[in-house]
Order: sequence, then structure tokens, then C-alpha cells
Amino acid sequence: MGNLAGAVSIGQDLYDESSVQLHNLGQLGLDTFGNRYRYVQAGGTALVTGHLLQEPAEDTNYRSMVVQAAVAINATEIPVTLGGTAVTADQFKDGELVVESSTGIGQHFRILSHTVQTSTTGTCTFTVDRAVKIALTTSSQVSVRLNSYDGVVDFPTTPTGRPIGVALYAQTIAYYGWVQSGGDAVALYDNQTNSAADESGIIPSRDVAGSVTVNLETLAAPVHIGFGKEQVSVDSTMGFVYLTID
Repeated sequence: MGNLAGAVSIGQDLYDESSVQLHNLGQLGLDTFGNRYRYVQAGGTALVTGHLLQEPAEDTNYRSMVVQAAVAINATEIPVTLGGTAVTADQFKDGELVVESSTGIGQHFRILSHTVQTSTTGTCTFTVDRAVKIALTTSSQVSVRLNSYDGVVDFPTTPTGRPIGVALYAQTIAYYGWVQSGGDAVALYDNQTNSAADESGIIPSRDVAGSVTVNLETLAAPVHIGFGKEQVSVDSTMGFVYLTID
């Protein structure tokens, strides 16, 4: 089951990591059993086998940023006045930009590249993947965010983003590789609540980072990520799961 089948032109085996990017971040892969995988870059800590992972936390300084100069229809560059945090080279490459309010509201783009800006309130020009269809003015405001698979981390006990998959192996900080997002898998259980096979679904644990637990009705708005497939009676052990993250 080491190789992907059908969904991608294979550049990196499921259980190999790479210091260079060989697929698009977030690219979907399938194996011969129909299990689903996503291509990611590890964040600031190494990934741990079987741990549930979260997308990078959002920096809210990149919300509601003002367009610095008018942008004409068919343009593919959008100059933005930063909201308090500088940007480094390719920080938001393959991420998203949305016109969140005022003129041109609702336009959604992928970010191809952007300029480097060391000033926290300077101008950063984002090059996007398609032409602007409604002209922007200096009253327009935009938000940008990282690609959801760029810098993934252990799912924290207080979530700061959505779950994206389970680590297949110990992946090095900032390296690239595959994580599993759907189908038959194993995950680290936090069995604080129930020793029976879970028929109501599994969710991220709020007690142990990187773990899954059974879905209790007492939890408000739980994030359902799959189903348990066996009895797990010992805390912090691996258990079989069926993932439905995507």
C-alpha cells in the first residue's frame, strides 16, 4: 500500500518525505483500496505517527486589509496595505485571497506569488490565478490565508483550525509528504469516555492533543471526522478508524 494509484502522477511515495515540494499542497491521492491522502508540509514541530493534524492557525492581521490602489478588470495583481504583520517570500503561495467587503465583494482567488514586505503596514502585491472580473477600489477590503495544507500541526485541545488528516509517519519539520484524510486508517485514541466500539462517530479530543475520541452528545457542535472500528479500552493507544475528513 506504499504507492498511490490513479489520482496523481506519483512524485513521492506515501511513506517517503522530501525537503523539496513534489506535488501541489493539498493534492488528493488515492491508493488501490480507495483510501484518500493529502499532500502537506509539516509545520514548526515534527509530525507524529497516528496523530490527528490541524491546518495552520490563522493570523487575523491578514483579515480586512485595504486595497492600496485601484485594480482594473482583467488585472491579476492586487496591491494590499498590510494590517500589522509583514510577509516573507512565498509565505502565502498557493493560499487564498477573497474580496471580503465593498466593491468587488465575493471574488475568490488562489495566490500564485506575492512581493516581500518587511514593513508591517507596507504594501504587498499579490499575483492571483485568474483575472479580476469586478474592478476594485481603495474602499475594497481583502483577506488572505495560507493553504490549509501548508504548515500542518498536531490538533490542539483548543482548536484553531479544521482537521486535515492523520500522520502516516514521523515527518520532519518543514518537510513535505502525505497524510491520510479518508478511508481505513489508524489513529491515537484518547479513551476518556467509552471503551466500546464507537457507532456514533469519532471527533478530535479536547483532552489530549493529536488524539481522537468518541463523539459524546454533551460536547457542543463536535467536529465529526470518522468512525471507530474497534474497542479501545486503554488511553493513548492506536485504534482502527474509518476517516471521513475529505
